[in-house]
Amino acid sequence: MARKDRTEAGEPPRIVWVSGAYGYDGDLIYFRDVFAEFVRRFPGGEIPVRRDFPVERYPELPLRPLLRFIRLGRSRRRVGDVEYLGVYRIPTPGTFVRLLRERAAAHILIEFSPTSLTGFVAARLTRRRVVLLIESDPAFRGAPGSRAALAVKRFVARRADAVVVSNAAGERFVRETLGVRHDRVVVGPYLTSAPAAPGDAGWEVEPSDPARLLFLNSVTRRKGILQLVEALAALGDGARGRWVLDVVGGGAELEAVRQRVDELGIAEQVAFHGRVPYSATGPHYAAADVVVCPTLADYRSLNGFEAVNAGKPVLISTYDGAHAEILAAAPAVRVIDPRDVASLTRALAETLEPEALAAAKRRAAAVPGDFTVDRVGENLERAVTIALSRA
Repeated sequence: MARKDRTEAGEPPRIVWVSGAYGYDGDLIYFRDVFAEFVRRFPGGEIPVRRDFPVERYPELPLRPLLRFIRLGRSRRRVGDVEYLGVYRIPTPGTFVRLLRERAAAHILIEFSPTSLTGFVAARLTRRRVVLLIESDPAFRGAPGSRAALAVKRFVARRADAVVVSNAAGERFVRETLGVRHDRVVVGPYLTSAPAAPGDAGWEVEPSDPARLLFLNSVTRRKGILQLVEALAALGDGARGRWVLDVVGGGAELEAVRQRVDELGIAEQVAFHGRVPYSATGPHYAAADVVVCPTLADYRSLNGFEAVNAGKPVLISTYDGAHAEILAAAPAVRVIDPRDVASLTRALAETLEPEALAAAKRRAAAVPGDFTVDRVGENLERAVTIALSRA
C-alpha cells in the first residue's frame, strides 16, 4: 500500500530539511542563497524552522515554523586551548510527531545534532530516504570523541542513503571512520557564502595605498584577532604607512582587542566597524585588498569562501578545516599559522610587498567555480538523486 508521505507519480520530490538552526538571530545569512537554489531544484521542498522564527522576512522560501525545543543549558567543547560555546537543546515530543506527519520523499539532515537524529528516526519510521550532510572531519571543532558518540554516528551514517561531505578530510572521516560505502558519498560543498563578487561597487584589481586588510568575523579569542594585531604591530614603524586593518564584527573580546591595539601603538591603522548584517558585508569585501582568516580552531569557516568568491587574496589559518580545499581550488591563497606570530608577521610582510600584492589580486580576480551556490545545488541534487534511487 502506498504511503501518503511518499511523492506521487509525476510530482516533483518533496524534500524536507531537518536541522535545529540556520543562520544567526533570525538572519538566514548564507543559508538564504543556499535555500533559494534548493527550492529552484526541488520546488516541492520544505524547510521547517523554529516556531518563533521570523518567516515573514523570507516570503520567497518555503519556511514552516513547526519546530519547538527544550533547552538544557550551555555547551562547551575544547579544541586545544580554545572553546566552542553553544546551547544544548532537544526537539519536543510534539515536534517529533509533526515531523512524522510531514509528507516527504526524503529528509536532508545536517550532521548529528539532536534535531537531525530526530529527523533520522522520523524518516526511518516512515520509510523516507535520508541525505546526511557533513562538512568535514569533526576533529577541527572538538566534537565528542567518546565510543558512544562514535557509535551513534556510525549507526546513522551507514543507514543514510546518501552522504555529502565538503572536502577530502570529510570523505576520509565518513569512509574510514564511519564506514560509509563509497557509492553513497558525494564530495563537494553543501554550504558556501558569496556576499560580494568582482564587479561590485568599490571593487578594484589594483591594490589601495595603503593596502586594506580585512578581518570579518566574530571578535573572540578563538578567531585569532589578537594574534593578527600582534603580527601587524611587529611589522614595525617602516611598514606603518603600507597597511590599514578593517575589523568587521563584534564579540566578547572587542574591548580587549581595542585596548591591545592602543598598547601596540597602531590605533590609527585599525578601524573597528562593529557587527554588520550579512547583507552589508559585501562592500567590506569589495574594498579589501587581502582578507585575513587567522582562526585558532574552526570546523569549516565560510570566511575564506567569502574571500575567494569576492575575488580577493586570502591568508587562511591551518587550523581552519576549510584550508585544504581552498588552497587546492583558489588562485591566491596562503596558509598561515596564527599561533606562530613570527611566521604570521613574515607572511604579512611578504603579502604586503607592492608587486606581490598586485600579482595576487590579479590572480584572485579569476574566481574558481568550486564554491558557487550553483555548485552547492549540484551537489545536493546529486545526493538526493542517489538517495531516491534507493527507494
